Amino acid sequence: MDGRLSYRQIISGKATGVTADVARSALSLASLAYRAAVGVRNRWYDWMPGAVRRAGVPVISIGNVTTGGTGKTPMTAWVALRLLERARRVAILTRGYRAPRRMRIDEDPRVAQSRKRIESDEVEVLRRHCPDARLFVDADRVAAAQRAVGAGCDVLIMDDGFQHRRLHRDLNLALVDATCPFGYGRLLPRGLLREPIGGLRRADVVIVTRGDLASNPARHELLQTLRRVVGEKPIFAARHSVNTWCDLKGRPVPGIDAGAVRGLLFAGIANFESFVSTAERMGVRVIESYQFPDHHDYTDEELARLPELAVQLEANALLTTEKDAVKLEGRWPEGGLPVLVPRVEMTFDPADEAEMLSRLEACIGGSGV
Repeated sequence: MDGRLSYRQIISGKATGVTADVARSALSLASLAYRAAVGVRNRWYDWMPGAVRRAGVPVISIGNVTTGGTGKTPMTAWVALRLLERARRVAILTRGYRAPRRMRIDEDPRVAQSRKRIESDEVEVLRRHCPDARLFVDADRVAAAQRAVGAGCDVLIMDDGFQHRRLHRDLNLALVDATCPFGYGRLLPRGLLREPIGGLRRADVVIVTRGDLASNPARHELLQTLRRVVGEKPIFAARHSVNTWCDLKGRPVPGIDAGAVRGLLFAGIANFESFVSTAERMGVRVIESYQFPDHHDYTDEELARLPELAVQLEANALLTTEKDAVKLEGRWPEGGLPVLVPRVEMTFDPADEAEMLSRLEACIGGSGV
């Protein structure tokens, strides 16, 4: 079993026995040191206004208080597309998972179309969803913001920016995944919390994602908890919706009847269970599913074995996520069963969407300085 998968079982309590108990005790001790470091860092930004830099244009931050998939990438795409519809010159600032710390890449959409380069799976997915936005991949978000403004961008979206407090934001969006809202209730490394849930008070808007995958009692309890933390701040609900099937290159595949799909699912994402649940809710008959570690780099042997397994299990298609697909383009074996990729988009109920748009328009109407 992969070590990272075992880690998730340990911190969730699913793993039992002496070894798991000892591991949880050790992780709890490490969490104490992590809590202290996070507390010092947050107090620094709370008490030292000069530590925060302003970009000179409106900045919208999208993030969360846990590690793993809450829907930041589709939410970033949703915000970017709404701003592009309003004729804004949009820049997305992202760290880029596994990109070298000192990597600095400013990508014009026209350049991106003529050059194949994947700094991270999230970056490539954002390129596919928002081809008219500028992408700035840099661990230093302040430096990226300066270059984006210098390039003529008039609104900045900071992807995964909730803890990146050095750059001032005019609208702070925090996402909470209803299927695992608070990372097993403990800070890293004992749980998945990046900071105590009280950090959500910094958010201007809290967005609960995947609420449709949680039970009614679980959603009610989550809403009560959030109300105790953030008070009367707005809490909106968003869903991961699939309206289009694509191939590995991101091209739409028409005429797919989900109810006729006997699929072998595979993915290397943080919330694998939600991927399986989404496929099943669409009507896909899931023959088998294979979970790989988050952001997994597939080996040639794995890519050869997956189609063989699908044939043995009498599946008629393989299904994977967009973040996996961008790493498989050009590497997947030719011929054989099709690989279907559900294109995930963030959707809101009409009332919540209207409120979200109103807040976006109020934000970009300001000076941002």
